[in-house]
Amino acid sequence: MLENIVDYLEFSEQNLSWQRKREIRSAKLEGDHIEFDPPDEHLTGQYRHQLIESAEYRFDVCIAQSIRYAGLSAFITVIELCSKAFLKVLGFELTRAPDGENKNVYLLSLLNQKSSSGFEREIEDLKSLTYIRNCIVHAAGFIERYKYKAHIIESINKLQGFAIWKENYLGVSVCINPGAVELYARKATEWVPKLHENCIKIGIIKQ
Repeated sequence: MLENIVDYLEFSEQNLSWQRKREIRSAKLEGDHIEFDPPDEHLTGQYRHQLIESAEYRFDVCIAQSIRYAGLSAFITVIELCSKAFLKVLGFELTRAPDGENKNVYLLSLLNQKSSSGFEREIEDLKSLTYIRNCIVHAAGFIERYKYKAHIIESINKLQGFAIWKENYLGVSVCINPGAVELYARKATEWVPKLHENCIKIGIIKQ
């Protein structure tokens, strides 16, 4: 499932890049051939600029962020499915997660601790990614209107390829750069199976 998420993200980015080039080329072509009547001839350059700017905004903000938001949500969902699968074959009684902590991240953290797997950094990143996913799901990625704003800002500062921006005219939001989600998803294809293997070896997860 994790490998499928990486494939989905990479395919989406490649398609986005191709479609963007196509749309920008079309906007420039239309702008080059537009002709206004004599009283409005001076608007030709402005109209061409607006066509290109509109295409750039559509692909660089609206579509690009929607794809990456969906990719992050899908990635975190797969991690949660892995966690639930581990829970079914857990070899010890699980204590309740501390208040405010995601129960799936808590379980993975506990398994990492008990198995001495050394994936503290990866799980800390996962915790930050989960905070951002929650902001996307509950507040469409807009930071100012989200009640856990402080968590989001802190998480963005910790992660590679994430930023706070004002390009979305509706407000300050989470920006996910190209390749950012793929980076963490690709890492997860290595550390999650390894964590599972280590836990089986010491008997805290049943085969």
